[in-house]
Amino acid sequence: MIPHVSYSAGVNGLHRASPEANLMLLFGLMFAVLAAPGVLIKLGSLFLVLILAVLSGERPRAFLRSARFVVIFAAFLFIAQAISVREGHTVFSLWINITDSGLLFGAQMALRFLVILSSSMLFVMVTDPDRFAHALIRLGIPYRYGFILVLALRFVPFFRQELKTVREAQRVRGASPSIHSFSSLRRAIRYTFVPVLVSGLLRVDSIAISMKGRCFGLYPRRTISQKNHWGSADWAIVGLSLALIGVSIVARRYTWP
Repeated sequence: MIPHVSYSAGVNGLHRASPEANLMLLFGLMFAVLAAPGVLIKLGSLFLVLILAVLSGERPRAFLRSARFVVIFAAFLFIAQAISVREGHTVFSLWINITDSGLLFGAQMALRFLVILSSSMLFVMVTDPDRFAHALIRLGIPYRYGFILVLALRFVPFFRQELKTVREAQRVRGASPSIHSFSSLRRAIRYTFVPVLVSGLLRVDSIAISMKGRCFGLYPRRTISQKNHWGSADWAIVGLSLALIGVSIVARRYTWP
């Protein structure tokens, strides 16, 4: 299952910021959920991601629909932690005792997963891959690695479209692409995974020939055509990122809930 996550051009919210500022915000959110010991900062970080998504022009329903697999897996993590942790006081009993520590650990694990994945999805939605590659090159990363990142970001929607095309072709021919048993899983791998893989390899081969024809990698450095101009939106996002990091450090120091 490939979530519908790809870059969409816009002029609101995080679209106005540079890739460096958005990357700094992503780091601040991840630092907040990994360093802060309590639940409140993690929950606040999740609400911040949703607010930034709305301010950036993303519809809340569409954003949550794109992240439905993330939400389902986060719920699974919460239930698994709540069942497996036996420490603490019993809150209620089903077939096993559910403790307050289990609920707390489950909430922390689920919120970490939700914030990290949802903030990464938002970063991909609002950051132009080409501008991000140029930003990495400006930061000193070799342009070969920056181009690899651009290819990775652009191949995600390509594989999603190819998977949709293959499944529609299967339905036209009367084949069911759904998975209900182990035999249907093997059939889906044979009739779905192999065509998508072959199509991807053909696209990779054409890209490799095109890069070779343009002498990609001949020189150790390359010129950058896009200039970087920082504005008020960039400084605001950097300030927000530093605030998240500072609050997380204080929360860890004084063990906030």
